[in-house]
Amino acid sequence: MLKLLFAFLLCSFLQSLYAQQSKVDSIVRMLEKIREPKEVDSTRFADVMRQIEKSTLNDTSIAQLERTGDRFNNGMDEYWSYRVKFSILNSLITTDKNKALDYGKYNFEALKKSKTPDAAFIRAAFLIQLRLPYRNSNMLNEGFQYFNEKLKEYKLKNDSIGLADCYYVLGGFYRTTGLLDQGIYNMKKSTSYMDADSKNDKAVSPFANPVGRQNWLNNNGVVGIYYLQKEEYEESIKYTSIPFNEFRSGKLKTAANYSTYLAYANLMLGRLDSVEHYLDLALTDKDNQHAPDNLVLALQVKALYKIKTGAFEQAELILRQCWQLIEENNIQVNARAGTIAPDYYLALLRIQQNKKNEAIELLTKDIARLKNVRLDVLRDYKLMAEIYENTGNTQKAKQAYKSFISLQDSLLADQNKYRSLSFETEQEMNDKELSITKLQSENKISAITKNFTIGIAALILLLGAVVYYRFKSKQKANKILEKTVDNLKSTQSQLIQSEKMASLGELTAGIAHEIQNPLNFMNNFSEVNKELLEEMKDELDKGNIPEAKTIADDVIKNEEKINHHGKRADAIVKGMLQHSRSSSGVKEPTDINALCDEYLRLS
Repeated sequence: MLKLLFAFLLCSFLQSLYAQQSKVDSIVRMLEKIREPKEVDSTRFADVMRQIEKSTLNDTSIAQLERTGDRFNNGMDEYWSYRVKFSILNSLITTDKNKALDYGKYNFEALKKSKTPDAAFIRAAFLIQLRLPYRNSNMLNEGFQYFNEKLKEYKLKNDSIGLADCYYVLGGFYRTTGLLDQGIYNMKKSTSYMDADSKNDKAVSPFANPVGRQNWLNNNGVVGIYYLQKEEYEESIKYTSIPFNEFRSGKLKTAANYSTYLAYANLMLGRLDSVEHYLDLALTDKDNQHAPDNLVLALQVKALYKIKTGAFEQAELILRQCWQLIEENNIQVNARAGTIAPDYYLALLRIQQNKKNEAIELLTKDIARLKNVRLDVLRDYKLMAEIYENTGNTQKAKQAYKSFISLQDSLLADQNKYRSLSFETEQEMNDKELSITKLQSENKISAITKNFTIGIAALILLLGAVVYYRFKSKQKANKILEKTVDNLKSTQSQLIQSEKMASLGELTAGIAHEIQNPLNFMNNFSEVNKELLEEMKDELDKGNIPEAKTIADDVIKNEEKINHHGKRADAIVKGMLQHSRSSSGVKEPTDINALCDEYLRLS
């Protein structure tokens, strides 16, 4: 039996390998047919690229595809070759994230030496695509480190393309961890390096100008998506409408997916008349037909719309269609379009159908699948706790609430960690930029002085008869030079003051948030205590003294936590007051142990 089982597994494995290789061979044949002496059929080429992205590739098939792609090169123009490599990267992102990172970084570095036109645009596309394997795995911390290092590198070079890309990726990372305010800040920072009026947008995707109008429109749409997750729906509509209106006017070809977010925002605001209109646009758009993740996101919103309007059978069919698309196209949880989570919407449907046990099973499955998408996991835990509470299962409800609070604690801890990382990175970049500016100013003054001295010496040798005249000229020039130096010093002082004000703004925001954290905990535990006390009253009325005592113990523990977080807030305020107090400069005896403890704690 073991031999038969081994033979069966071996045959299955070999059959899978043969099927994969056959598919790659078929793709190579299609590419060979497309390749023509003068012009490439871009539509057929794009269809083949989608086939590559749906394939599972090994080292042999990757090399085979790369060789075929290299045959499209025309002199130094490697555009089509890198289109093939970009599709290979997208395939690896869904099948082998570590290999995808290695492959993407290798091509990113190779493009530094490439002479192909728009090599900077292609490099930018590879860099941005590296966000996906970091974001859809447990390597998000490594992703933060990699892109923060790139950010500092591009800041020193004053490279607007690199800065726009890095801020864009970091914005997505912060959104993934649930830090939406940080995500919005970084996304707006990325947009600030772009030219809203630029006409230099490459027509053939995916290598558009990273700082051109097309990406400027896209970034505004992404900011709208982040506001949607913050449940600030009017603000979301404001930003999402920017690219969508360009699409409706015919000036932008690929923005139909933003109609999905407009549909969701209007659904949440109760404007049902607009919802179907926006969803029809998203689901019938030609480009979206080739983007399964965009279709799934639109179908999720359509299912929610059907649930809210009571069309339960239609909602069920739509969500089954979602799962079919996910399985056929190996769509990731954290896809380009947004979070793909049909089970959450199925759970909402089961609640409406009064099948609450099935809803809990679906939420449990969704939590296990979403993993690192913490805002959505928090949403699932909250809904699960409410279901348990409504069904009278107080013990399970408490467990769900505890999981919710534990995850919220993790989110708040990361807020502090990543805020510190972001501030330190910005501060380091600002310090280096200021040093460079100062050095450039000093070099400029030195060059002016050197040239001036040489000029005076030459004039003295050649025009001795007009020494007095030149002396007067020198005095006048010195005054101009002094004025120039004063202006440079003034500009430098203004730059330093601007940096101080920026740091002060960061500090103020940080202090406000530090105080908000314990207040949030106090409010949460107070609400839980209220519910526990109501349960205790019920148990006392029933005469169930042991359960009432258990609930009372929970209330006492929560009160201890409220007291703990109240002391946290008190300590923060006292620290602020101590920091801001005036000093006479008089030396005083100090507890060295307490001082060291405080400094170590702060560091």
